[in-house]
Amino acid sequence: RVSKADISGKETKIALDSEDLKTTENKIEQGLGGLASEQKLLDSALIRLEDLKPTCIDTGMSYADRVAKREEEMAALKRALCILDTEGVEADC
Repeated sequence: RVSKADISGKETKIALDSEDLKTTENKIEQGLGGLASEQKLLDSALIRLEDLKPTCIDTGMSYADRVAKREEEMAALKRALCILDTEGVEADC
């Protein structure tokens, strides 16, 4: 035999469970939306990384060649600095 109180309690439980279900479904939907957004960011970062890899890979120059090229570049920058130093602020010029 089922009483009115039992029926009322079960109906309340069903209503609360339905609300919990809706809340959980909303959280899952929001989580999946965030996941998709983060996945797009990850994919774009990985593409950018792949684009940058060729600049980091060995260029075929030996270490001595790279050092010499770097020294030449630094000397050229110092010459440019001296040309632009019209007030004689730099001591090396």
